[in-house]
Amino acid sequence: MSRRRKKKKGKRRTAQPRRQREVKHSAPDRGVCPTKDAGGWVRLKLTAELLEDAHLGSGSGGGGIDALVARDRRGHPVIWASHLEGVLRDAARRLRGVAAAGDLFGRAGGQQQRVVFTSLYTDSNPGSRIWRSSARAAFDNRTPQDDTLRVIEHVPKGTRFEGQVELPSTDLPLLRRLLHEVDALGAGRATGAGRVKLTLHELTSSARKIGSATERAVLVLRNLDPLCITATATPDNLIPSLAFVPGRTLLGALAAWLISAGRRDVADLLVQGQVSVSDALPLPRLPENPSTAEVLPAPLSLLREKPPGAPGMLPWWARQPIPPRRVDMLEKQESTSLKRPEPDLFVYRACQTAPWIAYRPKLRVRLRNGRPDPNQADPSLFAVEQVVEDTRFLCELRGKKAVMEKLADALKPVLEGRRWLRVGRGGAPVEIERTAWAAPPPPAEVTGERGYLILTSDLLARDEMLRWYTSLDEMRFRKLPKWPDDIKVSTVVQDTVPAHGFNGTARLWRMPAHAVRRGSVFRVEGKGLSKLARMAADGRWLGERTHEGFGRFRLDETLPGVTSETHSEAAAEASMFAEAQVADAPEDAIAAETRRWFEGHKALASVESGSDRPPSLSQWMDLVADLEAGRAGALSSRLSPSTAGARTWRHRDAAAILGKLEALGDDGERASYARMFVRWLRAELRRRRA
Repeated sequence: MSRRRKKKKGKRRTAQPRRQREVKHSAPDRGVCPTKDAGGWVRLKLTAELLEDAHLGSGSGGGGIDALVARDRRGHPVIWASHLEGVLRDAARRLRGVAAAGDLFGRAGGQQQRVVFTSLYTDSNPGSRIWRSSARAAFDNRTPQDDTLRVIEHVPKGTRFEGQVELPSTDLPLLRRLLHEVDALGAGRATGAGRVKLTLHELTSSARKIGSATERAVLVLRNLDPLCITATATPDNLIPSLAFVPGRTLLGALAAWLISAGRRDVADLLVQGQVSVSDALPLPRLPENPSTAEVLPAPLSLLREKPPGAPGMLPWWARQPIPPRRVDMLEKQESTSLKRPEPDLFVYRACQTAPWIAYRPKLRVRLRNGRPDPNQADPSLFAVEQVVEDTRFLCELRGKKAVMEKLADALKPVLEGRRWLRVGRGGAPVEIERTAWAAPPPPAEVTGERGYLILTSDLLARDEMLRWYTSLDEMRFRKLPKWPDDIKVSTVVQDTVPAHGFNGTARLWRMPAHAVRRGSVFRVEGKGLSKLARMAADGRWLGERTHEGFGRFRLDETLPGVTSETHSEAAAEASMFAEAQVADAPEDAIAAETRRWFEGHKALASVESGSDRPPSLSQWMDLVADLEAGRAGALSSRLSPSTAGARTWRHRDAAAILGKLEALGDDGERASYARMFVRWLRAELRRRRA
């Protein structure tokens, strides 16, 4: 072989590694300056602009549509992070292989992903487009086959979604390469549907001030994506979720973040029990002062009356919502039928002088297709129950001041909002939205010798044979360490619950245990109630594994959550009850609101002729068509009519409805409200003409 040929062959061998090094160590694109953490992590904003209609499937259908698009808690279309990660993972497999894709996006049952995405959300509701298709009889015959017609909902092109991504700075060049590789999302990508433009942008954010550490830290958490905390160790087709984040789960998330950041010494403080982490319970709203807010699972003796029946044919969402009346089972025996509190019911108050409000966090079931093995032919269909995104949780951390200062220093990027925690199934991103350092709360004021002991978390305790207690009585209470001897337990309402766990570091299941359920209520009497109140204030909890949130309790003279006659409390719970009733059905919420519009303007259903007659039904339907088509001036031309045929829009009630539509956010929302209002109007016109 000649020297010239050997030289060329050597050049070919060294060319490919040089290109790989350039891609791996290339500088960020000009004009994009990511928010960088001291540990080498960056956070960027990711936008997706649809260039064609896209079907971002939800796996379900309804209303005459075979396949509906996925929607968030507000009813807006959404691109779930799992779908985006799956498409990018597939691109990484093609470019770098299965091993590199697993290193970047994680492996099933093993390593977590290094690139963390939030789902991509849109601030507006652009409406939807319906596409109908069927299979042809043969290649040269366009006759549709029987029973092949499918109606599919699509998000219209031009819709813009936004989300965030967090990753190590060394993986940023590869992520940019993968985003350029992906040109379509959703179903039907091979046929040209779902073409998209993905772009990274600079994220302007500043670190929050966290203050000086004390012995008690109150945290407000917010899940950026739907969160699933598995409630069973052996799930079926449906993976149920808890409505809160257990303390052991939050402790594991904090310890895992510290280990990944190289602070194993601080993670040992959490695991060894020098820091006590409470359950993170959901909040109905963001409190002004987290250190004074109180939230606890609904006591099991807090019963509610069944809603009374209402005459007529109106559906439940069209009626005025009536909050349920809640009573204490131990104090008052009602003649009417009562129901136990729901498993996901909580009570909350902003401070000690505010009334208690009962509420339930929003949970939804999402259908998923899983293919853990890339060589698997058919995907596995299952359903996951999730706490919806943007739900806030309240928790507290306690420890000695020196330990808390060390923990605050190690968790500084998380406390300042520059890094996320990974919580729950799939590691959903959770941020610490607020941090309040406070002194331990004062003990509860006990004026008499009688009160309620309420478990605010599950309690673990064993007998002499190391068997788990599934119930507690006075004799078993006296065997608990630190329990005062001069307290008598008379009446109880309690239940049992299994406690599961998983060690993410060892990749092993924890031994299951049985616990006395949170919300259990015990009537306590005696002169030692002040000692019991001091124990709760100082954090001397009952039972085992108290640093993981087990065994927490509180002492009250009256049962929290009992409905009082004060107007402010009833109004607050009524508004929250109404919100919960329509949370899972945005169309029902629109129907209920437009029903109230129509009840206040029934003159629009007049069938009499005259100079001051309202618009006809056909004119209302033309308005709906203009709004759905997005025509400019659809409302302004009717608010200020310039033709003789449009003078009916000057009717006082018609102008009021147009004003309500104009006050809405966007054209898609206006079209939805106008369409539903016309349904009420048409039904009333038919009734009167009949």
